[in-house]
Amino acid sequence: MKLLRAAGVFGTALISPCLIGAQEPAVIPPSRCAPEALIPPAVKSTLCTISSTYHKPLHPIVRGIAPGGGLGAGLEYRGLFADRWHAGASAVITVRESWSAEARGGYRGPVVRVEAFARGHDLPQLGFFGLGRESDLADHSNFRLRDWTAGGLASVRPLPWIVLGGRIEGIWPEVRSGRSSRFPSIESRFDDAGAPGLAVQPDFLRYQALLDLEIPAAAGEALHQGAKFRIAYATYSDQQLDRYSFSRLDLEAQQRFALFGPLRRLTLHGWLSTTHTDAGNEVPFYLQYTLGGKWNLLGVGEELIGSDGTQATLRGFRNFRFRDRNLLLLQAEYRFPVWGPIDATVFAEAGKVAARRADLDLTGLKRSGGFSVSLMRGPATAIRVDVGFGGGEGVQAFFTIHREAIP
Repeated sequence: MKLLRAAGVFGTALISPCLIGAQEPAVIPPSRCAPEALIPPAVKSTLCTISSTYHKPLHPIVRGIAPGGGLGAGLEYRGLFADRWHAGASAVITVRESWSAEARGGYRGPVVRVEAFARGHDLPQLGFFGLGRESDLADHSNFRLRDWTAGGLASVRPLPWIVLGGRIEGIWPEVRSGRSSRFPSIESRFDDAGAPGLAVQPDFLRYQALLDLEIPAAAGEALHQGAKFRIAYATYSDQQLDRYSFSRLDLEAQQRFALFGPLRRLTLHGWLSTTHTDAGNEVPFYLQYTLGGKWNLLGVGEELIGSDGTQATLRGFRNFRFRDRNLLLLQAEYRFPVWGPIDATVFAEAGKVAARRADLDLTGLKRSGGFSVSLMRGPATAIRVDVGFGGGEGVQAFFTIHREAIP
């Protein structure tokens, strides 16, 4: 109980309007807040100092880069010019020697968005278990992925609930031996047949078209609390070898419902991803999506719609546990308030990967379930701990810190 009370006090500090700096005070339902009088003056002063520092154009950041990389720290710059033009850059290095550097700039208006970007990162301990849903946990290995990406994107919002967009970018990947001391490097257990693209990595041009739909929530605590849909089609063109060109179609949907009282929400999420290659071409393993753990490796500015406040997939399994050309994921998550800014969720999920699109049916799904505890900042998740089980591989725990953790 003391621990719960302390977390509530800290959560109040996170969402307290006096700590939001120059932003407009957030409208927080009374049931989300613990009494502000409980915050010790010294704690409040420290948090206000952190808030003031964080909202300067140049400020420190704390975040992870990829599973297995550990938590990192760095600097970020965010500038806004003439209300609509923006520029930003960030650099982070983690405790396990992962690093990422990114720069973005462009125009963001109410209808049109145009942006140029560049990113480099080095991820020395990414997990690989082989391809397919029957990949063996005993084959756990790791690899190092270093790549550079540069390109541009544009989108238009013809109606408040629809966004049409596209991007073009160059990708320069490089796969090396993994640097984990716990697991062998990928080349000691797999060759190019078991991990396509392991032997050589060409440069790619990527073209993507995107359609986003967002249906707003009904008023108050009505049953329907909004929906999001996404259709994305991308082509990866091998610029050197003519061996690894492919196209990918992604369909994703999220539906939210209010059930059994205020701030109690059921979220249903589904994701289908399929790839196509011409004869003689393969999909490189390092560009294949994965199931298992708390996130995928995506492009600059890309995120899954995800479930309720998370982009995790099968949380009863390790990060990157299942990998192949095609995947299907189904999730259900129920959120309810516990005390003050603390929420809990229970979830159930099922999914599979497959080499052939025709095998993406409802047989042989990998299943897991579990619960999470979240510290909220208004409607956004600031800090979250997920505990998953039921996959037959023990209990898995995932810690996630979001941008909202800094007031």
